[in-house]
Amino acid sequence: MSCQDCDNEDAVTSSISTPADTPQSATSAPSSSKFQAAAVDPALLDPTQFVPPTPSSSLPRIVIEFCDRCRWLHRATWVQTELFLTFPTTSEAGLRAIALVPRTSPETGGRFRVWIYRERTQGKAELVWDRKIEGGFPELKVLKQRVRDLIAPQQGLGHSDHHDKNNTEPEGEPPKLPEKGNEPTPAKEPEPEQEQEQEQEQEQEPAVDDYTPRFRC
Repeated sequence: MSCQDCDNEDAVTSSISTPADTPQSATSAPSSSKFQAAAVDPALLDPTQFVPPTPSSSLPRIVIEFCDRCRWLHRATWVQTELFLTFPTTSEAGLRAIALVPRTSPETGGRFRVWIYRERTQGKAELVWDRKIEGGFPELKVLKQRVRDLIAPQQGLGHSDHHDKNNTEPEGEPPKLPEKGNEPTPAKEPEPEQEQEQEQEQEQEPAVDDYTPRFRC
């Protein structure tokens, strides 16, 4: 879907550079006239008619609370981008907003929390992740699974889903026994002559290097 104020054809033609010595053609006039015609309505540019977004109209909404003293802004924006790509606003069950809340007070040092607001909980915050409780930053696969279970349980996450494709054996069944043809052969016991040779090798006098001290870090 294209924006009302943007024309895809104008965007493509404007991106092509023209030589400096050739004058611009008059074909660019209709595009500007279309923009002026669309901006004739004064209500479109009247700030008193603008409707700001409200918290109740932006559900489900994610809030990422992080310690700015630890310089975790880039991590928070990275998580924000990944969640928007997985749960886009174009889908019915997608996220409507993701807010970043930096903290600088001493009591919020080392904090990295992810909250979610849903219509089902009447806009009350639900904790999705806490760095100190979980013992570290959220792995994106796990965080996406938790958000998915709350807002879109039927959505598939591909390689980030719960099920491990490599483990195809159902739980609760005993491991398969090897076939008779694949049984390992028992090791042969050493003969008496070989045992005597090994004992003689062990009884040899130690070399000089055996007495040199060895140190470890």
